[in-house]
Amino acid sequence: MTEVIALMKEFGTSVLQPGAVAGIAVAVILFILEVRWSHAHPPHSRRVEKAMALGHVVTAKRIKYWDDGVTPDEKTTSQYHATYAYEVSGKHYQYKYLERAVPPVQIQLYYLDDPGRAFRGKEKRSGLAQVFFLLFPILVGAAAAYLLGVK
Repeated sequence: MTEVIALMKEFGTSVLQPGAVAGIAVAVILFILEVRWSHAHPPHSRRVEKAMALGHVVTAKRIKYWDDGVTPDEKTTSQYHATYAYEVSGKHYQYKYLERAVPPVQIQLYYLDDPGRAFRGKEKRSGLAQVFFLLFPILVGAAAAYLLGVK
């Protein structure tokens, strides 16, 4: 029991120092600011911007869809497949959809040169950007704690 009490005293003097608490607060505030910023500034797609400038935007309508799930218990692991149809200059094309979300009735598709190679405007941040968004607040919080005298 005396070891537990000694450990608690050590925890109170080493972890709960004002500098450490300030460093943790800085990291938490930066995480909150990053989340707000990333929701306000979604990643841009140059391909989508170029297709829009060329006027190569079509609306595709779902003609059929199905679910890989066999039982209702598998809904979270299900992959939804769908086939969409669209028309460009009198020619009919199809787009194949595969995601975990239920496919909408209509989607916007973009193409650059070939209407048969249409794509959706859904873009994700690169892996390097995601690592930066994770590590930056931690590093700034650790630097703040170090500058305030925590070792």
